[in-house]
Amino acid sequence: MIMRAYKAKTIPDTDDDKPGGAPPESRIYDKIHAAIAERRLLPGVRLVEDQLAEVFGVSRMRIRSVLHALARDKVVTLQRNRGAVVAYPSVKEAKEVFAARRLVEVALARDIVRLADDKSVRRLKLHIRKEKQGEQKHIRALELKTSHDFHTLLADIVGNGVISEFLRELMARSLLITAIYERPDVSSCSHLAHTQLIKFIERRDANGLAAAMLHHLDEIERDLVLFEREEFVADIKAVFAGL
Repeated sequence: MIMRAYKAKTIPDTDDDKPGGAPPESRIYDKIHAAIAERRLLPGVRLVEDQLAEVFGVSRMRIRSVLHALARDKVVTLQRNRGAVVAYPSVKEAKEVFAARRLVEVALARDIVRLADDKSVRRLKLHIRKEKQGEQKHIRALELKTSHDFHTLLADIVGNGVISEFLRELMARSLLITAIYERPDVSSCSHLAHTQLIKFIERRDANGLAAAMLHHLDEIERDLVLFEREEFVADIKAVFAGL
């Protein structure tokens, strides 16, 4: 990638040692993840360690740690001779991810209804507020994250760590797929669909929850425009300038 002459604002991690402050890696992870979700970093773009280290004012070792964390969440791909690139899920992978979501999340409905207590329902309702806030702020990265986190919270009700971990990986991949392939004219109102799911849980209606979940996932997939796309390049410094 040819870098253009651009004076970027470095983002120093000055509160690295402050008690209670988020680790630099965590903040950098969030910023790169948001840039991908908001389509400022497009699929296939190289994430060069030297450039990112300069932009964020940290060592290459810390950047490498962040890139490995993003790779574990399937948001970044580590390629031989190219380094880290923004993951580029194929149309086939996108369809497989949603097929897996339908198999797992619909099947969980009965256990969710059986095991959900008042505390679980309150947690879900509190999360709906976060979804509304993301939609009101029109921050697509936040909207996508809170929407996908709701599904992870549902899985957590079952109390099976293996299933929760598997769902978290699916959600990370689904989030990226949605960010890449979602139609630009889609209106984001995930809290409405999720509120309906909560009502089925409160009514102890397992069949209703399963049917509503299937409809919800089908609807999300229908809002995607699935076709193979070209790779992109980006000026990394420009993407994060001014943050």
